[in-house]
Amino acid sequence: MNYLLIENNKCVGVCDYEPNVGDDDIQVITYSGNIPPERIIYVNGKVADMDNYTYINGQYIKKTKAIENLLNTNDEAKHYLNDTDWLVIRHRDQLDLGQTTSLTNDQYLDLLAKRQAARERVVEYGE
Repeated sequence: MNYLLIENNKCVGVCDYEPNVGDDDIQVITYSGNIPPERIIYVNGKVADMDNYTYINGQYIKKTKAIENLLNTNDEAKHYLNDTDWLVIRHRDQLDLGQTTSLTNDQYLDLLAKRQAARERVVEYGE
């Protein structure tokens, strides 16, 4: 048996003993299901498994195929940007030093266009 401590409609704690909360504005919900305590969340007035949700913009959102695809696209775009940073830096450094560049001008412009497309795919989420 677990006890969820709910304050302002958010789970602020889970314990395996009945808590004495006194006059606090904390509601205690008894839960005897099979979700491990470390994965219990309280969403829309219901006990849920955090494995079925993702945390975006300060709230838990039910994982769906569309949400998973969006998160995967975000990750892929961010990885592409991180993985190609060095190519842009090297090209600019070579130009500044008056050296022959490793990338042709067309290759560099293609890289910049792909990086911009990746940036446009990225959706930033607040904390």
